[in-house]
Amino acid sequence: MGTLWQDVKYGARMLLKHRGVTLVAALTLALGIGANAALFSVVNAIALRPLPVEKPDELVAVFSSDASGEDYGTTNYVDFTDW
Repeated sequence: MGTLWQDVKYGARMLLKHRGVTLVAALTLALGIGANAALFSVVNAIALRPLPVEKPDELVAVFSSDASGEDYGTTNYVDFTDW
C-alpha cells in the first residue's frame, strides 16, 4: 500500500509539472466522454426505446399516389379520414 501512495504522489507531481499535457489529456477525455454520451442519448431515443403505443407491431404507414407521376406521396389527415 505504501508504494501505491508513492505512485499517486509521483503522478500528481508530474501532472502539476507538465500542465500542458495534463490540459490536453483532460480536454480529450472530456470531449470523448461528451460525444459518447450524446451519441448514446440519440441512439437510445431513436432505436432502443420502445414506441409509446400499446401495440407497436400494428402500426402502419399510409401513402397515396396520383397522376402526377409520384409513386408514393405523403397523405394528409383529411384524405385519411375520407378513406
